[in-house]
Amino acid sequence: MDDKVVKIPLSIFKNRYNIEVPEHILQKAETLKKSCSCFESFYDPKMIWEKKLYNKREKQHPHSQHSQHQSQHSQYPQYPQYQHSQQHSHNNQYNAGTTPVAATASNKGRFHIIIPDFSDNSSTKRALIGHLNKLTTKNRDVIYEKIKAIIDANNTEELFSIICSYIKVSDSAETGNLYITLLDYFDSTFLNDLINKLWDNYITQKEWIPPKYVFDNNLLLLNNEYELYCDYVKWKKGIHNTNIIWAKYKQHEIPRLLNDIYDYLVEECIGNPRIHKYIIDIFFEQILKILRLKECKECKECKECKELKESFDKSIVVEKIKSLDIKSFDSSTKFLIYAIIENK
Repeated sequence: MDDKVVKIPLSIFKNRYNIEVPEHILQKAETLKKSCSCFESFYDPKMIWEKKLYNKREKQHPHSQHSQHQSQHSQYPQYPQYQHSQQHSHNNQYNAGTTPVAATASNKGRFHIIIPDFSDNSSTKRALIGHLNKLTTKNRDVIYEKIKAIIDANNTEELFSIICSYIKVSDSAETGNLYITLLDYFDSTFLNDLINKLWDNYITQKEWIPPKYVFDNNLLLLNNEYELYCDYVKWKKGIHNTNIIWAKYKQHEIPRLLNDIYDYLVEECIGNPRIHKYIIDIFFEQILKILRLKECKECKECKECKELKESFDKSIVVEKIKSLDIKSFDSSTKFLIYAIIENK
């Protein structure tokens, strides 16, 4: 599986169920990749086909449970945590103070920030952003030295926020890890204080819960609402990249995060007729992705790697998941559950 997105290869379904995605659906996917930037790295044409099949079933059975679930789900009488607005979910928690807003990515998927003033502080941010935009695995040694010099002279929360913004929107684990390395250039006490503040907010506000619009709208049912789906994909990417930060700096807190996600999943989602099926998959995906962060890519035997693995293994979430009635879930959910169990 791709470590950026948890998805089942189409070949598995083709071989087992003899499924073929129609050519016109594949062509539609190519069109979307060109018109919607988030589809470039994270979109599977199977999504369009699933939406089409879902709509066909809805037309044939207009009074099905799925339709009832969607209308019932819009109120959330017993879920105060759903009061997070869509705007809150999209506001980058790292954009503190005067940190500028992210602009549209370029054709290469790079993240850019527009700074409208020309003060010394602005020049510093421009220099940092220029280096961040150029950072690759090939030139990282040179760029790292330039960014380190900027941070040494300007150990500020604003620069920390900009780097975190790049981490959050990174399209790949490789690029994201390049940005995460930069955080170590900040003063250790200063860095720990900021990480602790972000972590406390993440846990208290349950920022791993999808935005309200994900609950309000059945993303498989909507027609031509591709921007809404883009927002959803970007949110998932941001959450996964944020969890990479926690795996590095809050590794001993990971068991709590895993168990919080699991408890919410069981208490609020599984068996709840107002919850769309794919929302259950979202939480299982998060658990799986977090568990897969327990080993660094360079090796499996270094001290840090062993400590991280021991910390993750303290979580009993896998044993809890084993106790679930797996047969009661849909096929896509079963794949995720089995992947979690085998990942252990």
